[in-house]
Amino acid sequence: MKRLLTTSALSLFALSAQAATIYLDGVAPADSSLIFGDHLIGGTHTSVAGVGGSGLSNAGDTLDGGRTYIYDHGAQADLSDGVANRGDNGFAMMIWDMGLSLNSMRLYTHQDHYNGGPVTTAFVAQDLMEYSVWGSHDGDNFVLLSDVLGYDINGGGAGKPTYTFAGTAPTVIYRGGSAQYGALNSYTREYVFGDSYQYYGIRTSQISLSAADADPEIDAIAGFNSADRCAINPNDPSCVSTVSEPSTFALLGIGLLLGAVSRAKRTLLK
Repeated sequence: MKRLLTTSALSLFALSAQAATIYLDGVAPADSSLIFGDHLIGGTHTSVAGVGGSGLSNAGDTLDGGRTYIYDHGAQADLSDGVANRGDNGFAMMIWDMGLSLNSMRLYTHQDHYNGGPVTTAFVAQDLMEYSVWGSHDGDNFVLLSDVLGYDINGGGAGKPTYTFAGTAPTVIYRGGSAQYGALNSYTREYVFGDSYQYYGIRTSQISLSAADADPEIDAIAGFNSADRCAINPNDPSCVSTVSEPSTFALLGIGLLLGAVSRAKRTLLK
């Protein structure tokens, strides 16, 4: 009885959890359905540079091999509470307006310390993932959607790091970058979130903050609705790897099952 209940609880949790990230060695394919966000420079909802200068520019509007970036160092970058509101002390973020609410996004990085091939140093491993992703409905109040907590430098094989994420993990990571700019956009990634956001923000990740390398550099951000893409191409990696997030009822079921396990254990010990 005890073994059956434990197995049931673990199975339910596995079914409700998000699927593991797919890592692909090739490039992210061109996709005419992507909606590229407007990197906000100036205006009410403008990006905020952080400390130590800035490379903020409109280069972030299009996929063109250019880059926009901020410095997001030290006490400036508090990722711990998962919220970032304009006007808070230490607020820093690059912000894109997608023009409409979208639940999925493709993050095109701009790598300046990696030219392809095996990853052999800790510095490069963290530099490839120096981005946390934030979402907002109003352009002023953001919630943390995905952060990077750690990595295994050979997790996918020699020189192919894999990563540990807090929040929503990417559905797919293209190690080869993009079809348009290749290794310049290395480790391009896609996310499917549980909610839709008009504004997406990027700032440093935890691993890059710890490495004192917190200067996230972006070429562009593009959005899409996962349901629309999957209706057209159900074999797309983002569709194959996406599983519904845990529901309240699933979590409640896990709690009830674990409670039953605990009671059964006490009975067996008597």
